[in-house]
Amino acid sequence: MKRLFSIILLVAAILILSATNPQRSDYLEWINHKTIDKSSSLLEKGILTLAGKSIFDAGTTKEDYFIFSIYKTDFSEVGMGKVTSIGIFNHFIPLSGTEE
Repeated sequence: MKRLFSIILLVAAILILSATNPQRSDYLEWINHKTIDKSSSLLEKGILTLAGKSIFDAGTTKEDYFIFSIYKTDFSEVGMGKVTSIGIFNHFIPLSGTEE
């Protein structure tokens, strides 16, 4: 009986994790807002508001592991370094980030 309960609990956890694995569009919106908040100049904020998602989309790769995703964004060309984040439970957690 305990084994059956453990299997049911494991299956439920996997289903919940897979259902809450955020999409690429969610990540692009999150990273865009995060970058806008860090921007100090009005010009940067304006550019990011208008074209931020397309800029980040071009430099972002996604590795989907069904229950979570790893996003890697390379901002080196715009002088902001590289960011690696994990997407799980409809949230994003920055794993590493380097600023040049």
